Amino acid sequence: MARGVRVRIHSAGARAVLTSSAVQGDLDARAERIADRANAAVGPKWEGTDETPYKADSGGGKSRARAVVFTRNVQGMYDNNKRNTLRKSIDAGRG
Repeated sequence: MARGVRVRIHSAGARAVLTSSAVQGDLDARAERIADRANAAVGPKWEGTDETPYKADSGGGKSRARAVVFTRNVQGMYDNNKRNTLRKSIDAGRG
């Protein structure tokens, strides 16, 4: 088929794409959808808890944009430990 074909990746160009605001915006939206799905699956809040158990956060690194969804309180930790809520919510971030 394609013998002798070589591909060279332009490092600065790849880094520019990976750290671009468009990629960061897409990652933000995906992380928010995952957090929303996880929060919807939790059920009633515990007494004394005013915040949602799961939160999305994002930031830019030196080489790429990133986003993370994490538990923000004991209710989220307990729920994720018992029900794998974050793992089950990953599909919300696709497409």
